[in-house]
Amino acid sequence: MNRRSFPFALLLSLAACTEKPPEPGSAGPIEAVQSFADALSEGHGAAAWSMLSLRTQQAADALAEKARAASGSQRPESGRQMLFGSALPGSKVTARELSTDGGFTEVEVTDAQKHTRIYRAVREYGLWKVDLDLGAK
Repeated sequence: MNRRSFPFALLLSLAACTEKPPEPGSAGPIEAVQSFADALSEGHGAAAWSMLSLRTQQAADALAEKARAASGSQRPESGRQMLFGSALPGSKVTARELSTDGGFTEVEVTDAQKHTRIYRAVREYGLWKVDLDLGAK
């Protein structure tokens, strides 16, 4: 290797060694709920959707299908659009674990205006996902 190509090779080696950030939900239930709330507050519906449990996604799609059938419209196109199509950016939140009950963990989220909401986080395929109760059967 000549002297001119050494800096390029060094830079390429360093770039290959950088770790990609962990997948949302890989750290724990608090981090999963915090990432979900951050995605919502920043208006990132696609990211928020990917952090939902499979059960929640299926329930949202079922509700969207019922809404389309009842209205005779093509809207909402999906559960994702129904839940996050009109999501407006909000404020940052803080989260803390309340309890763990076997298959899920409850996490309390508080926004800047001191409004609180409790989310349920569940493990799916080794990741923590947010599980919303949408009331769909």
